[in-house]
Amino acid sequence: MTEQEFDQTMRSFLKRRPFFPFVVELLNGERIVIPFPEVAFGGGVAGFRSDEEGLVEFSYKKVSSIHVLEYEAAP
Repeated sequence: MTEQEFDQTMRSFLKRRPFFPFVVELLNGERIVIPFPEVAFGGGVAGFRSDEEGLVEFSYKKVSSIHVLEYEAAP
């Protein structure tokens, strides 16, 4: 993913109305759930404050994909 693709993708997911949570998957397999649209981003980096994890930051250089959060149905 290029810096431009990262910024465009983040912008499109964050501007959706209504907003839907989404996932940023990193190259190392880590998944970052974006639960709300209050995310600062630009220049290929993004960050937000999480009550559970504090400051969460990531760079386009470490992102493998960004996609809609799919909820698993309970059995």
